Amino acid sequence: MSDETYRIREFRSGDYPAEARVWTRVDPGRVTSAEEIQRFEEKLFTPPMILFKVVVEQRASGEAAGFGYLQSDLESFDPATFWGLAAVDPDHQGNGLGRSLMRTVQLEAERRNARRLWAAVRLDDDRAVRFLERQGFTERRRSWRSRLDLSTAARLPDRTEALAREGISFTTLAEEDLDRPEVLRDLYDLTNATSADEPRLGPFTPISFEQFVERDLHGPTFLADAFFLARAGGRFVAMSSLHRAEGQPEVLEQRFTGTRRDFRGRGIATELKRRTVEYGRTRGYRSIRTGNDSRNDPMLAINRKLGFRPEVQRIHAEKLLG
Repeated sequence: MSDETYRIREFRSGDYPAEARVWTRVDPGRVTSAEEIQRFEEKLFTPPMILFKVVVEQRASGEAAGFGYLQSDLESFDPATFWGLAAVDPDHQGNGLGRSLMRTVQLEAERRNARRLWAAVRLDDDRAVRFLERQGFTERRRSWRSRLDLSTAARLPDRTEALAREGISFTTLAEEDLDRPEVLRDLYDLTNATSADEPRLGPFTPISFEQFVERDLHGPTFLADAFFLARAGGRFVAMSSLHRAEGQPEVLEQRFTGTRRDFRGRGIATELKRRTVEYGRTRGYRSIRTGNDSRNDPMLAINRKLGFRPEVQRIHAEKLLG
């Protein structure tokens, strides 16, 4: 990186619009807004979570050309493990900005006595893949972002009556009283119980109740009537939620689908996913977007059955420090 042309400085609150612009250019299939990034960080990255951000900007114009991040993992918190990320505007790539940002991020990690860094890049971005390799990262797993075209989605059989005979009923958060603490607590317990089995780079650590409410039940993308739940014996046993996709009014985003261990293998998750598809189809949406881990075979099988097709594959990598 030319120090005469660029400089690295600390992130300021006024940088959020530029950050959203850079991320949208780096990953055009996933539009994001300054408001959502800021809300996410301010509400979720509370102590002991760590979030360190820097900006590389052009000296002449002051325009942000890229961003560097050191951040804790919300559901796999370890004070010695961080995500180390760099995002550079395509117009400024090839000038060494990514290397300078990652060097800054790694120095901050070492100052905090970190043992490892995690990073993720798109597999179809050859420059980014080579960059991770040169930085000393080793691939640990892969994930996919998939999309379901609702005009061609499979029409699975409705199993509501069959599951009702097993004591399983279905509801949505719009039908529940979210002002009742016991409803929120039951949903929080379900989220942690099912998230514990989701594949990830590190061991699972539950987020706090307050973080759960802010992440899953607040914000402009939240849809209470698209948050589908299965109930048995007076408690929630499975869930599948849809959110609006930022900047893409015709797209829904499938956030999370999970079933308690003792209720798996009955087709409950498939019925919940069928309901999400019908929700999108009857309300005029064109597609549903979701993410899948390469090691989550049961969910991959359900999504393939519905007609989800992979769009973007990501490499998740690790670098051991000192």
